[in-house]
Amino acid sequence: MKPGFKYCHSCNVNSPPRAHHCPVCETCVLRRDHHCSFAAVCIGHFNQRYFVAAIANLMVVAVICTWYNFSFVLTILPNMKASEYWWLCLPHLALVLRYISFYQFFVLVYFASSLTVVIFNGYLIAAQVFCIYRGQTRIEYLMDVQAYNCGILENIKQALGRRWPFIFISPFIPSPLDSDGISYKVHEMEDLSKQTKYM
Repeated sequence: MKPGFKYCHSCNVNSPPRAHHCPVCETCVLRRDHHCSFAAVCIGHFNQRYFVAAIANLMVVAVICTWYNFSFVLTILPNMKASEYWWLCLPHLALVLRYISFYQFFVLVYFASSLTVVIFNGYLIAAQVFCIYRGQTRIEYLMDVQAYNCGILENIKQALGRRWPFIFISPFIPSPLDSDGISYKVHEMEDLSKQTKYM
């Protein structure tokens, strides 16, 4: 077996470094980050850049929607006091207690939904930025594998490709990766054998 490879008992194959078995997809995924339930696919070596671009663009749209929704909320509830801002998070309770009408309820639900998208999408972006900055996947972060941290710019290129700024403009602009998904640049060679031992 090559250095850094490990045997996957589920797939019955030798799995390269940074590859992990996904129990949902029932296969080993190169540089597996996580399984995305919304896209029903594992995020890994070949599609992480598209995932990052998608959540970044979704964040832009969600922030714009939330901003316009909030200005609309202030239009339909012009005399809302600071003590009534809880209506924004709990519109159903405000409706039951008859503080707002059905129309205002639906507007507040729409605002709360867009705000929820901003919050959860913000978490996804923060997790991706954090792991890319450190040269890790989420699994490697949980296992404290730090052998692949080659500096911020090199980490970005490894995850998002050589033309990474263009992935945010269009997914059709190619951004080739420097790695083949099996071999990666490592920060310290001795760390690789130690840190992939239990992966």
